[in-house]
Amino acid sequence: MRVRRCAPLMVCGLVLVVGSTRELRAAPPVSLDDKVITANRELDRRLLEAHERKDAAMVESLFANSPDAFFIGPGGMLHKGRDAIRESFAQFFASLDTIRGEIQDISYLPAGDGVIAVGTVVYHRKPRNGPPDERTVVWTDFRRKEGDKWVYLFRHAHWPMAANNLAFVPK
Repeated sequence: MRVRRCAPLMVCGLVLVVGSTRELRAAPPVSLDDKVITANRELDRRLLEAHERKDAAMVESLFANSPDAFFIGPGGMLHKGRDAIRESFAQFFASLDTIRGEIQDISYLPAGDGVIAVGTVVYHRKPRNGPPDERTVVWTDFRRKEGDKWVYLFRHAHWPMAANNLAFVPK
């Protein structure tokens, strides 16, 4: 009996979902203009420069001046606010003799008043107490314009899963 009463509601819901999906597919793709892409590439370049200089204050300056700014490091640790972001990078940089990053790929997507970026970077590092190594980091972030400059509101970086760890690979 309940199924019969709910059937009209389920049909209405299905019509709404299908109708809204058609509307989304019909919308023309939104793209970013060259000026926005250039500014965001510069933001990424400055972040790599901050790494190479091992300058935590420079990293902090690239984040939004907001208590909502956050960074999730490759190991999964959450750092909320600019002070915590700066401190996390200061500790990380203190563990290294050198670091240099090379972006392998990056995509910029429009999102409201900002830009979502997703990419891969390879860091060439020399830890203070170890041999040189390379670490690949995959990241996503959200950037927006603050005053006259682009800044990160959040950044989530992580190390890709090891190929030999198949327990978590979806089938």
